[in-house]
Amino acid sequence: MKIDNSRRHMLMGAAAFVAAGSVPAMGQGYPSRVIKLVCPFPAGSATDTQARFLAEQIGKVLPQKIIVENRAGASGNLAASSVARSDPDGYTLLLATNSSHAANQHLFKSLPFDPVKDFAPIARLTRNPLVLVVSEASPAKTVEDLLALAKAQPEKLSYGTGNTGSLAAAQLLMTLGQVKMTRVPYQGTPQAITDVLGGRIDVIITDVAVVREFVQAGKLRALGVTTAEPLATMPGVPTIAEAGIAGYDFAAWSGLYGPAGLDASTVQTLNRVFLDAMKGPEADRFFGLVGLERNPGSPAELAAYQAQQSELWGRIIAQTGIEKV
Repeated sequence: MKIDNSRRHMLMGAAAFVAAGSVPAMGQGYPSRVIKLVCPFPAGSATDTQARFLAEQIGKVLPQKIIVENRAGASGNLAASSVARSDPDGYTLLLATNSSHAANQHLFKSLPFDPVKDFAPIARLTRNPLVLVVSEASPAKTVEDLLALAKAQPEKLSYGTGNTGSLAAAQLLMTLGQVKMTRVPYQGTPQAITDVLGGRIDVIITDVAVVREFVQAGKLRALGVTTAEPLATMPGVPTIAEAGIAGYDFAAWSGLYGPAGLDASTVQTLNRVFLDAMKGPEADRFFGLVGLERNPGSPAELAAYQAQQSELWGRIIAQTGIEKV
């Protein structure tokens, strides 16, 4: 049987992955059936894109596939709740974000889960810079232009939020920029992007992955990135701090969790295969394209990071005056 070069390279890579000890001995035959990776946001979102890439890469080396299940709603609460209630057998996992595991406890009066007690941390994965965009038709060419428009007509400009990252980033912009805009909430980011493109809302601060192609095509205008340093994936776009709001620095993040009670050997297996899937040429291309920063870590490092981020999000939300719902 003839094997083409791409197939040969994939097989060689998978063989090297296993030979290097990347997949520890599978206790009691784990995994013996398909693993479900629950994504808390809809298809087309940055989290969904990341979930599908990781599932594809890991499916090449594990004896069972990983399938992605999108369970969008309530800023990640629906997905997190479903995983928290699942059996701790390693077959239902959550690609969590700052929404469910740092921000929501400060945004909701009550949650259907405990973000610490109901989950087993598995792997810290990424740090996700955001970008402020407007329609190509917008009169705002810079962050300073946008602030001037917002100050001239308080609350007339509208901003979309498809997750808590978008919400907190916009609130921080308004607080530091001393302006007011009107929030338009969405179940996920893709519809919000559609409405910015269509001129139905004015602004969104969101993941680079979901707007980069529109920026490159000239349909959206990127005014600034949320991190303290410029992004290689958004060349020529200043930071929001450089563009007029001193001290602005913000990023979302992701991590892998299972339900509480997951045994240590399964956690170790999953940590190693997920972190190894974030290495190598294919991963370099993927993360470079979508604009996510790899931030790998152990279960203990994820737990510590979550605690630190929860405190940070609590402070940001308190400063911006967002009321619990």
